[in-house]
Amino acid sequence: MIATQYNQAVLVEILEQRPDEKIAEIIAFGKYLTSKYPKKAVLQIDESALLLQQKSLSKIWDDPEEDIYEL
Repeated sequence: MIATQYNQAVLVEILEQRPDEKIAEIIAFGKYLTSKYPKKAVLQIDESALLLQQKSLSKIWDDPEEDIYEL
């Protein structure tokens, strides 16, 4: 999720009003939240492998004799 400009401004304002040792705590808490709630896993699908499968299966898909669902 991308932070809105308003949220970013609020965070900057909060950080500017804190002493350095508190900023370190805030950063540590942010890292904790990031590790506890990681981004959704990105599927590791190889696009070239999918294209290769599609190409090899197109012989079956494009065969009119195999098209039993044609109306």
